[in-house]
Amino acid sequence: MKIYACTEGRSGQVDAVSLEMIAAARSLARDGDDVIAFFAGSAAADAAGKFGAADRLVAAIAPEADIVVAGTYARQLCDVIAAKGAGIVVVPYSANGLDVASSVAARLDWPLVSYVEKIGRDGQSLSVVGQLYGGKVLADCSVPLPAVLMVNPGAFAEATATPLSPDRIDTIDIAEPVAASRARPISIDLPDFSDVDLKAAERIVCVGRGIGDEASIDLARDLAALLGAEIAGSRPVVDNGWLPKLRQVGKSGQKVKPQLYMALGVSGAPEHLEGMGQSDMIIAVNTDPKAPIFNVAHYGATCDLFELMSSLSERLQPSDT
Repeated sequence: MKIYACTEGRSGQVDAVSLEMIAAARSLARDGDDVIAFFAGSAAADAAGKFGAADRLVAAIAPEADIVVAGTYARQLCDVIAAKGAGIVVVPYSANGLDVASSVAARLDWPLVSYVEKIGRDGQSLSVVGQLYGGKVLADCSVPLPAVLMVNPGAFAEATATPLSPDRIDTIDIAEPVAASRARPISIDLPDFSDVDLKAAERIVCVGRGIGDEASIDLARDLAALLGAEIAGSRPVVDNGWLPKLRQVGKSGQKVKPQLYMALGVSGAPEHLEGMGQSDMIIAVNTDPKAPIFNVAHYGATCDLFELMSSLSERLQPSDT
């Protein structure tokens, strides 16, 4: 069986989520199966240098394309599957992946499971755990093969980045279909995170909507200072203007892997979990015991977060002696 791991990138560079998709595909492979990474972009050098955990790489190349839009990506992948066959397609949950997964499933007439957190394989079927209602509900389902899975970033640790030998790479020229596509990217607008590099932080205290208001963030700042941590926020906090965009963690912010990640009043939407799910230690405080953040937390508390911040800050105060 061929298992395709859809990868992503721009300007010839691959995103870290690509290695997670290869790891997810590898977890489903059995003896005799092939894990094939599918990449579409302007150049394959970065993919060839990192995708060694896959058995092969299919690189669909359009030299003038910084990114390949979802419709063209899906059509090229389906053409490859029609020619070579496949049993499973793994797609990342992303802005592009949302369209790719649904388009591939529709074109192939295969079942699609979205927001996947866990996958197991039993013969010709899969046992899948997927998120519903922003992660508040986890659904167990059995899916016959062949199938398409849209996997949440952070659900799998990244595969080791090692190079692929040239004989394991198949290159396809897609310059013509990219040029003929009715949907074309006009520009890529990326935030500048150079002033606040949360990726380098060993400890992060992140506040969510549960913090209540902007003034209350000062309590979290004090705690962060005592811990030697950076202060960060979830998207609702940033959207309210309580913290700058540079301090947002999540899909549309920064992706972090600190030694300590303390989530205060963070519900844990999939977009947020994508940005911090691989942290070494996650401590979550939320009054809702069903908050999705507890699905990834190593330690959790449902107490009042203000009481916890006050008590913890008091305990962390340096001694006078």
